[in-house]
Amino acid sequence: MPADKDTENAFDGIRIVEDSEEEEVVRLDVSEAGTLAMGKPSKEVMAMPKMMGETDLDEVPEIFGPESEWLVTAEAKEVTSVPMGWFFLLFAVLGGVLIWAFSQRIGEVEGTVEAGPLPDSMIDQEAYDQLGQSVFRYNEAKLMEDAARDYDEMEEILRGFLSAKTVDERLKYVRHPDRVKPLMLDHYRRFPIQSYQYKEVSEYTTIPLKKRPFVALSVRMAEGKNFPILLEDVEKGYLVDWESFVSYQPIAFEDYLKKRPTVPIDLRVYGSFDEFYAYEFPEEDGYLCVRMTAKHTDKVIFGYVKKGTTLASEMKKHLEAPPGRSKTQPFILRVRFLPGSKAPRSVVIDKIVSTFWAYPTNPDEE
Repeated sequence: MPADKDTENAFDGIRIVEDSEEEEVVRLDVSEAGTLAMGKPSKEVMAMPKMMGETDLDEVPEIFGPESEWLVTAEAKEVTSVPMGWFFLLFAVLGGVLIWAFSQRIGEVEGTVEAGPLPDSMIDQEAYDQLGQSVFRYNEAKLMEDAARDYDEMEEILRGFLSAKTVDERLKYVRHPDRVKPLMLDHYRRFPIQSYQYKEVSEYTTIPLKKRPFVALSVRMAEGKNFPILLEDVEKGYLVDWESFVSYQPIAFEDYLKKRPTVPIDLRVYGSFDEFYAYEFPEEDGYLCVRMTAKHTDKVIFGYVKKGTTLASEMKKHLEAPPGRSKTQPFILRVRFLPGSKAPRSVVIDKIVSTFWAYPTNPDEE
């Protein structure tokens, strides 16, 4: 395609074609974030997290608006093992008590008991039911108590993280501190660090990433702002995913387009299918086109994946939508410019690193 068909203007992300048709800007049909209609739940209720089940995007709570879109992911439709473990524990305890109750009854019978159902005369159904209800109420109260205590610890982490005024103070609360510290220094050289006064958590949803337990929160500040924050539930408590909190980029989109590095770089983007084919990536050569945008910029980058590859199948799984609709997915994508490429905004996608704006595990240890 001739170069004049891919003219880059001051706003970028806008294609000018020969017939000068204006391309309509399509926005996601997502309601604006608003206040919750319900009153603030108790700490015990909030501490029992909601699990993302087979939930359609349209059913996500309103408070998860476009600015919090990284909280909505295909992987979030799995059921995390953390709260389910509570139920397994409860059933195990109940099962043990019931087995013990039966064994006590059987022990009272002299001689050998033939295999088969117990006679009705040997079962005090009312006492049996009362025992089960008592055990259930006790364990339910204990689980709620433990969950509330866990929730208090989580709030302390949030208070400390948000109120921190220096990198070293904030670093105490983040995941992968050794790897992240130079990233924090780089980011806060460009964007001065800000501290906030924690007020409350307004949304609490458990999300598994690569089967690891995370909690996605919408956190309200005393200053009136709301922030989406991701926590990993580790053995010693909770740790904040700082990179998704600031939407960290190793290089700004504007600088990336100017420097055009040919070495792979991981970018946090919103991805959606597009039909823009130019220069080294013609449609007839069998490419999928992915439109990539990011927070805090109006720049657009187009990424390409060769059809028929495992990566193309994986991309289709995340981005395919019913006819007449489109799907936008948060990704960490590993991308690079081709050596000698003439395309001003076209890159190769080498890998889907994450279908979230967080690394499930420490990439330095993989």
